[in-house]
Amino acid sequence: MLRTEGFRKYLNNTSWLLGEQVIRLVVVLVTGIYVARYLGDSLFGQLNYATGFVGMFFALSAMGVDQIIARDLVNRPERRDALLGTAGAIKLMGSAALLIIVAVVSWAKDMESSTAMLVLIIAAAELLKPFTVIEQHFMANVKADRIVRVQFTQVLLSAAMKMLLIWMGASLIWFAWIYVVEGVIVAIGYTWLLERDGISIRTWRVSRATMGYVLGQSWPMLVYGVALYIQAKIDQVMIGDLLARTDGQEAAYAEVGQYSVALKMIEALGFLPVIVQKSLAPAVTRARAEDPALYADRMLNLYRLMFLLFLITSVPLFFVAEPMIVWMYGEEFRPAGFLLSLFAIRLFFTNMGVAKASFITNESLFRYSLLTAIIGAGLNIAINYLLIPEYRSIGAIWATIISFAVSLFLLDLCFKRTRVNLGWMLKGIGTFWRFHRAN
Repeated sequence: MLRTEGFRKYLNNTSWLLGEQVIRLVVVLVTGIYVARYLGDSLFGQLNYATGFVGMFFALSAMGVDQIIARDLVNRPERRDALLGTAGAIKLMGSAALLIIVAVVSWAKDMESSTAMLVLIIAAAELLKPFTVIEQHFMANVKADRIVRVQFTQVLLSAAMKMLLIWMGASLIWFAWIYVVEGVIVAIGYTWLLERDGISIRTWRVSRATMGYVLGQSWPMLVYGVALYIQAKIDQVMIGDLLARTDGQEAAYAEVGQYSVALKMIEALGFLPVIVQKSLAPAVTRARAEDPALYADRMLNLYRLMFLLFLITSVPLFFVAEPMIVWMYGEEFRPAGFLLSLFAIRLFFTNMGVAKASFITNESLFRYSLLTAIIGAGLNIAINYLLIPEYRSIGAIWATIISFAVSLFLLDLCFKRTRVNLGWMLKGIGTFWRFHRAN
């Protein structure tokens, strides 16, 4: 099997995707350091407040259609134009809804004019998201190398423009416009690739029947995405809003800036468990179909490996976080180093959550996953309200940790089908040194 043309094709596809993620991670992280040092904690916090505010609604511009379109392009390639055209129309409607919602909420919050302008510019970039449906065409045809080239170009040009803005001494507003430019680069690149593949956007068509079908399939993913984005982005917004009442707006943005630096560093480590999970997912799925005992053994090994990965990354990070942040970002961001050491605890829940995705997928527990995401987001918001006013960013980190503990572990006790998974997780954590290669 390893020598077959099909295997080599999929391996090449995966390698391009993995390479793009690694290069994006490095370039974005390095560029982010220079941007943070240039802007300082307050302006950097203001920019991240705006991106976090818009980010809570990012799921609207995706509308949960990508996985459905990718699947149907494989199974029903003859309906390509209707699928792509309809998905593009759905994303355009979702992006327009996002722009209207953030504009209305910004006005209702009486957001200061400079921040509101940042929010509107970043939200306007989402109007270009309909072009990203082209990505699903190439993914369905195992041609990831083509879209990755466009994404490489976008990452490198974006980094170059940010460095140019720093060299020119540009004001904060220009850094928001970079989001729009990134969208334009991807839109032009994807459209050009499609034309080279012998397909024109002009042949796309919008079908009412297809729209009803796609929306009927995608709404759970839309709600799930909204809940996940809220849980991921709400901390930055709530830190800015709640602390502005007591400390003033500039001090609140400075706190957001410190929190955002630590958050971006911890998110940079999030790709490691994803790579492990994607690599082992086929083996877990095959075991699920062939042998329940082997399936249980492989899930146990997956949880053991994820916990071991947590120990390897988080323990050193806990001790070196503060000097590392000072070395990379400067003395001004020393408080972010302490926050990063606390964020190291969050890696435990990140790793276990990524591993749990294999169980959710193989058992088709998507409604359960939706429920846990909604409960996790709601709990995170409630705890933030309690802890942020007194404990500031530290309270936001603990709110995230507590909400993840409930959504990942405690809720498994409430459902019969998930209790076995809770047992595997706990046993995997308690016996991580027994990791072995399953047959």
